[in-house]
Parts: sequence; structure tokens; C-alpha cells
Amino acid sequence: MNHLYFYYLLGVMNFRYDKAKESFTSSKTMTALKVVLHIVIPNSVLLVISLIGTTGILLTIPSVHVVAFAMRVIWTLLTMNITILLNYYFTGTKQRALLTECVACLREAKSESTVESAQNSPFRGSRVVLGVFLLHYINYELNQYTYVLLYDEKWPELMFYIIFYYLEMVTVMNALYFSTVLDIVHRTGQLDSDRLSRCLQRNATSEPTELDDPYWWRTIEHFYHRVLTLHRRRANYCRAFQLQLVTIALNTFIASFVIFYVNLNSILMHTHDNWLEKYKRVTECLGFFPQLCALLLICRNADRVESEQRCLMRLVIQAQTKLTKSVANMQRGDAFNGRMVLFQNQMKMAPYNLFDFDLQYFFGIVAAIVTYLVVLLQFRTIEFS
Repeated sequence: MNHLYFYYLLGVMNFRYDKAKESFTSSKTMTALKVVLHIVIPNSVLLVISLIGTTGILLTIPSVHVVAFAMRVIWTLLTMNITILLNYYFTGTKQRALLTECVACLREAKSESTVESAQNSPFRGSRVVLGVFLLHYINYELNQYTYVLLYDEKWPELMFYIIFYYLEMVTVMNALYFSTVLDIVHRTGQLDSDRLSRCLQRNATSEPTELDDPYWWRTIEHFYHRVLTLHRRRANYCRAFQLQLVTIALNTFIASFVIFYVNLNSILMHTHDNWLEKYKRVTECLGFFPQLCALLLICRNADRVESEQRCLMRLVIQAQTKLTKSVANMQRGDAFNGRMVLFQNQMKMAPYNLFDFDLQYFFGIVAAIVTYLVVLLQFRTIEFS
């Protein structure tokens, strides 16, 4: 959970975990300072440089290439400002409540000796992804100096692109933060599934008896309530992040296909003879990597939460086989099963019911990017003809 502090330092979230209080806390003073540092100053600097710049930042060079890049700049800035303001002032309380509840669940599980081995670095993957993304953007920022060496770029334009790519990194880190919170929610459901699975394995060879019925009914009711808890956490996550998820999805689509188009257009228009030009082009071509990977992680973790909830429901139904075959038990079991069936169509992560965040949606985004890339290349052909 320590990797959440990095998002706090980047200004993605305005609260951090207080070990003394065992909860997430925020400060109005720090929130105001973060707004100034991460929103007011960078946006003001970009606006000033756009007004005094001389290399086409304000679309002084009419071309599809420049218009496409301008779309990327505008949507990235809008997305970053909207998501950070929402995280700070509109949904921060919901986010803190959700994370505090999940951390309490993880802390309780960590204190149990029965799940100690399962708790060995459960979020190592999130830390690795965070490190890879950070290294990518450090390299991306260093790459901007190649424009000074190759094209004698002046400091206002150099500063513009350095600040813009930093803000783009913050935007991608927002998406990565949403994925991390979803991964934490998934982990709480996984712990419940592991507990019930171990309980069933311990009693796999025992035959059902009437004396065991009260024990199994307590177990079934307990984990049925865990199903409800996981369902509620998924719903709370969706309420806390739904507008942010929509803006991130839209920005990922626009930024990714613009990066594809701009770099493909540059490859077709210019030769890359020396190693510095090749390094510049390869680095910029990899710009789509964090955009699409962050969206992929959100969709993957949304699928995992849904799968974990279905797994827990199957285990609850399996636990009912440990009951004796009496009419009362069968009627009571049918009542539980009927309630869980109602959840079947409510497990998708669907902000505002616009679309479902899952792997099918991600591959649809990739297909749409390829389609728009073909369209933009046709505009390029018309432009040069």
C-alpha cells in the first residue's frame, strides 16, 4: 500500500494514509497548495508560452499533423484538470471511505496466521508497473532535449513540451491510480474467496449431518454478506470514479490515435539517418504505451473484480452441498441462490451505463484507433495531393 503515497506526491490524490489514525486523511491547506502547484502554475505557464511561442504551438502551421497534435494537447489538459479537481473536491470523501474500508480488511487479513503466506507482496505488480511508467516518462522528458540538438529549438517551446509531457504523465498516473484502487477492491474479494475455499477443502471428505447444519448455515450467511460487501464496494468505486473513468477513456482514445498518426506521418515525411533521430522517433512512438496500458489495467482489474464476485458466489452455492437434504434447507438455499442470481446483471463496471469497462471494451478501443488512423491517413493523402 506504500505505492499510494507516490500518487499523493504527484498530486493525483489529496489524501494520504495516517498510520496513527489507521485511516486516510487530508488537509485543506495541502489541497489548496496542490491545486496551485499542479493546476494553476502549469496551465498558466503553458498559456503564456503558447502566446509568445514561434514554432506553431497555436496552429500557425495549418496541417492535419498540427491539428491532430493540438487535439492531443487540449484533451490531455482538460482530462488532467477535470480528474484532479474531481478527486480533490467532489469525490475525495468517497475515495477515502472506500480505501479506508479496504485497508482495514487487508490489515485484518494480514493479522491472521492462516492467510499470512497469501499476503506476501500482494501489490508487487502495481509497484512494478508504476516504476516502468515512471522510467518511461523520465526518458520521454530527456528526449525533448534532442529537439534542441537537432533543430535548435528555443527555450519557450522546449519548456512548453517538458511541462506538457509532465502533465500527460500525471494524466496517465490518474488512470493508473484508478486501476490501483480497483486492484485493492479485487484483493479484498480474493481474500474472502480464499477463506471459503480453504474451509471447503478442510471439510471435503466429511459427510453432511444435521449437527453440522448450524455451522454451515453460519458460514453460508457470513460469506453471502461478503458477496454483498464486495458488490457494494464495486458500486462505491463506480460512484467515486465514474466521471473520471469516462474522461480517461475518451482521452486515451484521442491521445493514442494522435500519437500513432503523428509518428507515422513523421516517419513517412522525414528520413532518420543518425542515431539521435532514431532515438527520438522510437521514444515518441512509444508514447501510446502508457496510455493504452493504463486503460488495459483498468479493464483487466474490472474483469477480475467481476470474476472474483462470481467465484465467491459459486463457493457459497458449493457450501450448500454440505447441508443435509431436508426440505427446510433446500427452501432456504433456494432463497439465497435467488438473491445472488439478481446480481448477475449488476457486476459490470459501467460508469453512467455508457459502456462496460472490460477487456472486450479495451480491444474495441484499439480497433477504433486503427480505424481513425486509416481515416487520418486518407486526409493526409488529400492534403499533399
